[in-house]
Amino acid sequence: MRRKSQQEPPPSDAETAEYMRGLAEHFVEHTREAGYSFNWDPALIHHLDNYCTEFAASNPSPEITHSVIMGAGAYLGEMIVRSGDWSWMYCTAESAAAVESPDGLRGYPHSKVAKRIGNGAEHELESFFKYAVTGEAPYGTTARVIKPSWWQWLRS
Repeated sequence: MRRKSQQEPPPSDAETAEYMRGLAEHFVEHTREAGYSFNWDPALIHHLDNYCTEFAASNPSPEITHSVIMGAGAYLGEMIVRSGDWSWMYCTAESAAAVESPDGLRGYPHSKVAKRIGNGAEHELESFFKYAVTGEAPYGTTARVIKPSWWQWLRS
């Protein structure tokens, strides 16, 4: 979800959540028509990685890729929202939808899906999901929290 111009106010968090839920539902329905079986069971999140691998191998056009990133990113974010205590919000600094934890940790599921499609398995979506929901980095991953530049100054 990107703003169309600088004059338009950013969408509210409630508008962002409603839009992302709709995109996620559409992704589930559309992929079901194509033979995939996405649903809202967190135990099956690994199917999203498989889907992205197959999609990337099909050498899609940039327009189709963007559409899949939007739908799959909304699905990943909605899975995090439904499975954890996260919520959708609109990040004005990034001009993008994000998910945010109660303690302010932010995730950008669309960016993660774009990296997964563009760069492969090193950007595993299942690990991203599990880290968001449990707070623990899965074994063998490089999940990390990026602190603002002033963070070190406060700690010294």
